[in-house]
Amino acid sequence: MNTSTERPVRKSSNKTRSTKQRYNKQTAHVEARRDGKPLIFGWGKHLSHTDKIRLQRRSIWILAVLVVALLGTVIVGAWININIIVPGLAITTVNGHPIPQSQYRLMVAVKTQLELNKLYGPNGLTPQVTSLQKQDAQVKATITQNQKDIADLEAQIKKLPSGSSTQRTDLEKKLADAKKKLTDSQAQDKTLADQINALNNGTIALEKQGFTQSQIGNDSASWLQDDELLREWLATQSAAVQAQINPSSSQITKDFNDLKKNMPTTNGYNTIFSSMNVNDNDIRAMLTVIDRRTNLQKFVEPQIQSPSYHVLARQMVMPTQQKADQVLKDLQKGQDFGKLAKTNSQDVNTKDKGGDLGWLTRYQYIDTAGGINGSAVVDNWIFDPARKLNETSSVLFANSAYYIVQIMNIDPAREVNADLLKALKANAAVNWLQERRFLPEQKIVAVDQTMLLDPNNMPPNNLLPASPPASDPNAPAPGTTPDTGTTPDTGTTPAAGS
Repeated sequence: MNTSTERPVRKSSNKTRSTKQRYNKQTAHVEARRDGKPLIFGWGKHLSHTDKIRLQRRSIWILAVLVVALLGTVIVGAWININIIVPGLAITTVNGHPIPQSQYRLMVAVKTQLELNKLYGPNGLTPQVTSLQKQDAQVKATITQNQKDIADLEAQIKKLPSGSSTQRTDLEKKLADAKKKLTDSQAQDKTLADQINALNNGTIALEKQGFTQSQIGNDSASWLQDDELLREWLATQSAAVQAQINPSSSQITKDFNDLKKNMPTTNGYNTIFSSMNVNDNDIRAMLTVIDRRTNLQKFVEPQIQSPSYHVLARQMVMPTQQKADQVLKDLQKGQDFGKLAKTNSQDVNTKDKGGDLGWLTRYQYIDTAGGINGSAVVDNWIFDPARKLNETSSVLFANSAYYIVQIMNIDPAREVNADLLKALKANAAVNWLQERRFLPEQKIVAVDQTMLLDPNNMPPNNLLPASPPASDPNAPAPGTTPDTGTTPDTGTTPAAGS
């Protein structure tokens, strides 16, 4: 009886266990079952529901990673383009050597700051005017006092009884002294007024005319081109010559300290260099270029002496290659140079003289003081050591015109006019570099004008004007407050080493 009652219980237990097992198998079967639906573009019918979910999750993660990677690539690429590729693009090329616009940008910053120092620094031109004006105000006060003293003395003398007396003699002596003081003060006032006027309407006005984006930009690019030419030439010179022209570290340090010391007093060091991310090493690099040019001047200037080698020459200037070629053929046929010059030359200064340039010494043809202000291409041909008496040049192209030049006479030692000699010495480096630029072997690519005035290469705000001021020499400095003439506080942090 007991046995029969136990069996149903066990069977009931087995049924329950059996039911659970079938349920589990069915669930697993559903998860692993193929639903026959495609996952994407008709593909994936053979996959189970679990496989599809797994693939979807993986796809989402992969897509997210790819998006993040793409964004990172774009950001990094943009940074590289802005900070490496674009700054590294050549603004000009000298004999195959590129000058990147990043270097040009540094030179613009340094030359702008030097110009601001010259105009508005503690020892600049504007403070000089302010100092003279203060002196003149004191002199004018002295003049007013002198005039009052004279009037007072004259009144006292007028009240005296007629006839001579010790008191009259004493007052008349004081009157004479007062009148002399007045005359001296008035003379001093005129001298100071002339100096103020010369600075305001002469030196400062001229300086401000050149203090523009285009002028500073062109000068900066030109100086970097010249420095490349100079360094290429130096590489062929002796160690002694290189030592004279390449600046020493002490020279650069001195000029660096002078630049900082002569900045406009209020926050001057921070304004340009900090805003353009120019550091001390950048400044020193550009000062090296400037100092090398300064040293070239010291090297070349003593070589310009009197007496010197002179050439008597004449020229014709024609507007087209065709015209110049025809005139050259006429010369080769024996026609007279002077007559052809009177008929064909466009140079109004020499054509009526048969093209006669007079006696010329080296650099005179290209220097403004020489009265010609001509091309270095012609000057290079005239003073080539290979030139011979009565030699005629081929057609020379320069300044959008075509030249034919002839050597009429040579004097190895002729005196140079004192004023001309002084001017040639003062412009020695400029003239030397000008001639070197136009040697036949030089290959200089023109400056990229878009990069030249690119806002990214210029100081911010109005620190470097786009155009010269109108006519007011007392206008405030670019980026300064009207009354003080000093740069406003921008709250920036000084560059390292300041």
